[in-house]
Amino acid sequence: MKIFLDANICLDLLDTTRPTSKRSVAWYLANKDNEDYEFFFSADFITTFYYVLTEKRKHDAKETLHAIDMLSDEITPQYLTHIDFHNAKEYFFNDVFEDFEDLLILSSASRADSSQFITNDKKLLKLSHFQNINIVAP
Repeated sequence: MKIFLDANICLDLLDTTRPTSKRSVAWYLANKDNEDYEFFFSADFITTFYYVLTEKRKHDAKETLHAIDMLSDEITPQYLTHIDFHNAKEYFFNDVFEDFEDLLILSSASRADSSQFITNDKKLLKLSHFQNINIVAP
């Protein structure tokens, strides 16, 4: 099963001082060694991770890059394509969901044939499904 992790889950794994981190880390540790699971995150989140961790949380830049590198070794970065943009734009204009950025990531997760999208985002959790993807909390 392919599991796509939202940015907030990955940030929880990278910065365990976040309020939702304990639950996200526990979920990931309980599932990461399951050979039936493949984990992905949007490669576009890398800039977000770096910015949040170095500018907002004041983590050391080199340590942050090392942590992101380790995360990328364990969880496969999925790069956005122009098709993801077109699909997200279509969903947005057809009122599937009001957040274009989330639709862009969900389109990428769908292209990766993900079965689950793990997030702490309350709006996404209310959506609960996108195409063949179940949207669930850790």
